[in-house]
Amino acid sequence: MIEKIITESFLRKSFLQEIPKTFYLHEDQILTPAGAQFLNDRQVKVLSGKGSAGASTALNSGEEGDSVQRYVAVADGTTYAMKPEQLTQLTGNQLVSKDHPRIIFRGWLDRLQAEILLLQKQMVDSGNLPLSRNLGELLDRARAILRAEVVGEELEPCDFLGLNEAEIRERSHHPQKYFDLRHLEISADMDSTVLSLNRLRTLVRSAELAAVTAFSELGDVERSDIIQALNRLSSVVYVMMLQVAQETKKISGESMDNRVVDEIVAKVMAKFNAVEGVIPVELSARHVHLSAADVQRLFGKDLTPVRELSQPGQFLCKERVQLIGPAGTLNNIAILGPARGKTQVEISATDARVLGLTPPIRQSGDTAGSAGLQIATEKDTLTIEEGLIIAARHLHMHPDDAIRLGVKDKDLVRIRVGDLRAIVFENVLVRVNENYRLAMHIDFDEGNACGWIPEMTGQLL
Repeated sequence: MIEKIITESFLRKSFLQEIPKTFYLHEDQILTPAGAQFLNDRQVKVLSGKGSAGASTALNSGEEGDSVQRYVAVADGTTYAMKPEQLTQLTGNQLVSKDHPRIIFRGWLDRLQAEILLLQKQMVDSGNLPLSRNLGELLDRARAILRAEVVGEELEPCDFLGLNEAEIRERSHHPQKYFDLRHLEISADMDSTVLSLNRLRTLVRSAELAAVTAFSELGDVERSDIIQALNRLSSVVYVMMLQVAQETKKISGESMDNRVVDEIVAKVMAKFNAVEGVIPVELSARHVHLSAADVQRLFGKDLTPVRELSQPGQFLCKERVQLIGPAGTLNNIAILGPARGKTQVEISATDARVLGLTPPIRQSGDTAGSAGLQIATEKDTLTIEEGLIIAARHLHMHPDDAIRLGVKDKDLVRIRVGDLRAIVFENVLVRVNENYRLAMHIDFDEGNACGWIPEMTGQLL
């Protein structure tokens, strides 16, 4: 069976035993640019024309016949024994200038794939696995488009986000109907994930324009399938932006004024207080508390509050850091304010394995003899000898709640959380303070174990 596409991978497998001096390329075969580079790096001559299509053929004479050509310039038909540096391969042995429209288009596809991979890595590090999987779909499609262009395959329509192309187009044109949002007006104060997706969308549009230039001549379009695929890809990214913006709106409550939010919180807390032993359960994601000195060292300025947290006086900051361990890193880690007397890092057991560290399970503030690591920003890198812990589950409450529930500060209690995957959490430390609001805090590992969802409650046993 004749191998239609001669790739670098195919050549590596074929040359496991011996690298020949000459490689015979059948007239029906296509040598990919990577494959050609592989042969060129190993000084293997490429002969093309009619004949058998073995993986490689060593010629005894080592001479080329007059009818055999190695490379042909598309522009003027000039033949070359060796590929000139100023030219590059279009398909097979065809050479074009490096600013040929189709080569420029391939460059845009390479850049698009690089951007998708970078954003996908950021989503994995931040724990946003659903969005990471959606980006994986985009990456597969971008690679399929590149292959279709290089080998001349026809692209077939495909589904994204569980929707066909018509459904994607409908949602991108009518965000009010499907997302309860107007068309997005991009601004610097939007969620960083939305802004990253918007940059990705502009790269898709640039690739689409490069495709139009590469495949349109005198009004005729050669590869309308590729141009249409990129146009639909742009709509897919916009729908992803709308999904993130919708979720951000739900979390931040930007559609409500403060008075309405306060009224809802009061009603919810009254409901909790009315039912004996019912406890709000909140997830505590990996985060960092920095000392005032370390804030200045890592950022050179004060922390920037973004929004208040459930516990009064605590707030999420705009600034982010990277955590570095011996086995790996965690990126885009949140900082909680205000600044503390000593820097402390709270992660889950899963995070600890990623970093290659074994921090102890401790209550917040109990960091003596705990693990150390590096905390990095673009400005500086800080090494702490201790301060890294896995936060022990705990229960915040106001003194009035403690009286009502019959517990006191530093008591250890049992709380049942969940429904279908219910778990009884043992040794939950009670922390009583006038500035606290009733809430149990568990980390992401514990939340996944009990099937945590927003507004979940637990029962004090």
